[in-house]
Amino acid sequence: MNGRNVLPSIWYYGLAVLVIIIGFLAFAGLIYSGISNIESGLVQMMAPGNADLDLKEPGEYTLFYENHSYFNGSIYNTAEQIPALQIVVSEKASGQTLATYPASGSTYSMGGRTGRSVMAFQVEKPGIHWINASYPKEPGPEVVLAVGKGFMDGIFYLVFAAVALLFGSIAIAAIVSYITYTRRKKALLSQKEEERQIRGGP
Repeated sequence: MNGRNVLPSIWYYGLAVLVIIIGFLAFAGLIYSGISNIESGLVQMMAPGNADLDLKEPGEYTLFYENHSYFNGSIYNTAEQIPALQIVVSEKASGQTLATYPASGSTYSMGGRTGRSVMAFQVEKPGIHWINASYPKEPGPEVVLAVGKGFMDGIFYLVFAAVALLFGSIAIAAIVSYITYTRRKKALLSQKEEERQIRGGP
């Protein structure tokens, strides 16, 4: 009796391992590309200072304080406590000041950047918006701010998709291995029974 000639082939176990390897590589690739896309969706600015931001979609935008960051070729490591900045957001075209309100307390750490939400504001009309950040009473340190829309949702969907992809590959590999094992076991038992009948013995 030769188990190597039994179908399905033992090489199907190798296929299961290959599926897991591909799953891990796809997981890593998705995380890397997803983080890069999320980072590019955050528009940075220095504070104190002002910036013109082209906000292309209506909806809620969140402003983050990045105490570990890099901007314009420089690395910034500032205090964890959010500085006492006065931040004003307005529409460039109309000059209308937008209402700001406390954000949900979101934080992130990725690609050497660590940030936490400071405030949020609602954009009704896409277009250029002016953001001014200043210290109202006395001078303070230069810090990095970032503005983004749907940022935390993007992280959630990225993690969900990546984990689903990884566990999906593991599940497929497990199914392939289980089917291979059960069918090979059945085939080996059948082969053994045929050989026993040919020999005419017990």
